[in-house]
Amino acid sequence: MAFDLKAKGNERYKEGDFAGAEELYSQAIQKNAHEPVLFSNRALVRIKLECWEGAEHDARIAVELYGPKDPAAIKTKYYLAQALIGLQHPAEAYEVALAAYKTSLEIRNPNAEPLSKIILRAKQAMWAAKETSRLRERSETLKRVEELLETQLNTELQQLNVTLDAGEIGEIGYQEDRKILREEARRRLSDIREVFGAARGAEMKERVVPDYLIDSISFEIMHDPVITLSGHSFDKTVILKHLQQSPVDPITRVPMTVNDLRPNYALKAACDEFLENNGWAVDW
Repeated sequence: MAFDLKAKGNERYKEGDFAGAEELYSQAIQKNAHEPVLFSNRALVRIKLECWEGAEHDARIAVELYGPKDPAAIKTKYYLAQALIGLQHPAEAYEVALAAYKTSLEIRNPNAEPLSKIILRAKQAMWAAKETSRLRERSETLKRVEELLETQLNTELQQLNVTLDAGEIGEIGYQEDRKILREEARRRLSDIREVFGAARGAEMKERVVPDYLIDSISFEIMHDPVITLSGHSFDKTVILKHLQQSPVDPITRVPMTVNDLRPNYALKAACDEFLENNGWAVDW
């Protein structure tokens, strides 16, 4: 019975009816509360619904039910890391995803690439939080303006929830409108910081590390980048260490040796120039 409900939930998920899928997975869990895949599936739809607390709750239960050595737990830890980022706990998300990423490399699990992306997102979120604190410490005016923007966004989201509860808008429209509100809020924040940066000089400009400078294994800025046959670049010392432990491309999982690596001179020049002009990035 539980797996019949799960199958129906999968169909709802494929149709984009995440709320309907969540309800069916919940019914399945009531029938069988010891099956980790049910919690894992519900965690995924709750991520789609941006129900971060519920997604975290389900992902933790699924990981526990799977057990630490079960490969299926790796994907669930990916869900857990996403939920933690949504809850604005990027440091914990980073730790969870990094541990799962290392395990995925060891056992050649296909989730290594999405995990590497979520690790970078977590690290960027950690840096963004530091940047917000730094900028707000330097300008009380900026702090107050940004806090007003946050209050405005929360009010708009609450009003949107009211329209959903009243049946004035459907689930799909609700998801689309919520996404638009968040994107508009991010745009307003970026515009305001740009204005403050122009008015107050370099110390008030938001500092960002470009994704293409980041090594996909260590998640640090590359110093001596090399490129693989698949076209992905890594820091030389990091990829050499990886190949000693696992002689495959970290992204494609295709067998690879040291002889397949080539210097990426253009990227090295970009990394050197960025670090020369942005000394703060050494501690990124």
